[in-house]
Amino acid sequence: MKHRREIDGLRTVAVLPVLLSHAGVSLFAGGFVGVDVFFVISGYLITGIILSELDNGRFSIVRFYERRTRRLLPALFVVLVACLIAGWFLMSADAYQNLGQSIVATTLFSNNILLTVTSGYWDMESQFKPLLHTWSLGVEEQYYIVVPLLLAAVHRFLRRHVPLALALVGLASFLLCLWSMRAHPVGNFYLLHTRAWELAAGGWAATIRSPDAGRGSDPLALTGLLMIAAAVLGLPEGSPSPAPAILLPVTGTVFVLLYCRAGLAHRFLSSPMMVGIGLISYSTYLWHQPLFAFLRVASISPPPTWQFVALIPVALILAWASWRFVEQPFRDRSMRFRAVAAVLLPTAIALLAIGTVLHLRGGLPQRFDMAPGADRPATFKAYNMGVLALKADRFPPGTQRRALVLGNSTGRDFVNMAREANALAGYAIVYRDDLDLCDGARLSATKRALVAAATLIVLVYDHKPRQTCNGRLLAERADLRAKILFVGPKDFGTNLNPFARLPLHQRAAARVALSDQALAASRLYRAITPAELYLDVIAALSADGRRLPVFDEQGRILSEDRVHVTRAGARFVGERLFRQPVWRQMIARRALDRD
Repeated sequence: MKHRREIDGLRTVAVLPVLLSHAGVSLFAGGFVGVDVFFVISGYLITGIILSELDNGRFSIVRFYERRTRRLLPALFVVLVACLIAGWFLMSADAYQNLGQSIVATTLFSNNILLTVTSGYWDMESQFKPLLHTWSLGVEEQYYIVVPLLLAAVHRFLRRHVPLALALVGLASFLLCLWSMRAHPVGNFYLLHTRAWELAAGGWAATIRSPDAGRGSDPLALTGLLMIAAAVLGLPEGSPSPAPAILLPVTGTVFVLLYCRAGLAHRFLSSPMMVGIGLISYSTYLWHQPLFAFLRVASISPPPTWQFVALIPVALILAWASWRFVEQPFRDRSMRFRAVAAVLLPTAIALLAIGTVLHLRGGLPQRFDMAPGADRPATFKAYNMGVLALKADRFPPGTQRRALVLGNSTGRDFVNMAREANALAGYAIVYRDDLDLCDGARLSATKRALVAAATLIVLVYDHKPRQTCNGRLLAERADLRAKILFVGPKDFGTNLNPFARLPLHQRAAARVALSDQALAASRLYRAITPAELYLDVIAALSADGRRLPVFDEQGRILSEDRVHVTRAGARFVGERLFRQPVWRQMIARRALDRD
């Protein structure tokens, strides 16, 4: 396939909005569609090359994968090594373990699968993942495991129907995408079967011989650019993708690929600046997310947008260096593939081994000072989930004091705090995460009986307000007023990675600012809950109501994920929380009522 400079320029149209969107520039909130533009370009170019070689009888699946190896792996491996080095110094054990998992998955071009499997409530926030963006490489390479063989088979037996075959692949994928938007939204975003239609659209365009394709059609090419721009500037952040709206940039990209041969659109995309950035677009894409993620990892508070924007030139400089000194030498055919493999194969094995060690060894917490008696990293999840053993439909028979704790994972935190502080000694405890007092008469008979049998009900607020009725209304219910207690929200800031590097003797004094979300939730809950029934976690831990401790007196971290407590955290918070007069008065009142 003949090289077209305007396609290099189109890569710039794809990559710059991605960078600006990920930098948080609100004008480019829809810049994530640049990835979709990349998919279409890739499908167009790779399909065109394969079909050209098939037509000439020169196609070789071995040579195809050799080209893909030379094109993708050298620059990718440099970025992976850089992430490992930066993570060693900047990341907490939990974050570094997550990076190790991503290193393995990315090396195997399957990070999209890992992200699908691990995404959920307990997953680390995506903004701290340096390799989050490599999901798209996984989609592409999984596509190119199947499609070259499909094209070769169809070309051999049904040559005239290659466009139809690609159209059918694209249609099937698009229909799966529409179906799974609601049924499987995470997989819909990351997995091949719901993204293949975008690559197939580009592949289909490569098979089309439009009457205008030779001389081009500037109005149609400009229309295509405007469609891409409309998606970049018009789609809001957080839009479900892929989705019907993604048809706009995908169709626009197809128009540009088919009709941009001359005219204004061609001159714009073929300009030296557009072509220059386009040539380094792959490395630019590779570098931008690690730069942004490690800026967040290194910052206690969320960095402002201008800092991310300032990193874009850094990404471009690193991308140029990568293109010049890594990509180009490895793509040079004078470098025999045996020499390429001699570098890349040991590197891949080393990356897989290091990533596996990081996973198995919990992110190597011994990189930093280890507090005596500290739990292994990530065990807080099992500690929290262990409270589910208290889930029951009734209290044990013959118990006099019966505590019903309601809430999600923060409710389980409360149970662990009470256990560590021995605050519910003598109580039978039942925990439920599926009983909403706001349902009132709609509660099942079993749940109503459980509420009636409880002598103490503790409703633990989340740090994300979503109760359907407020504490004041619940407290006004005659059957609840005397025995209900509300527990306020908590969190431990927005990023704990920098604190992991603190030496033990500095940890007891460390404080982290509460997130704006937690402060807003705390203000709301205090406003809607009677003071005599409100157990304020933040007030128990903070003198100013804005900053919380990060470690206990021995230097053990209180929370690894900034929301849920470790065993040491449960003990530390519980000892302070249950000293509050509200708790003592409630427990004393319930004891008098039972005596």
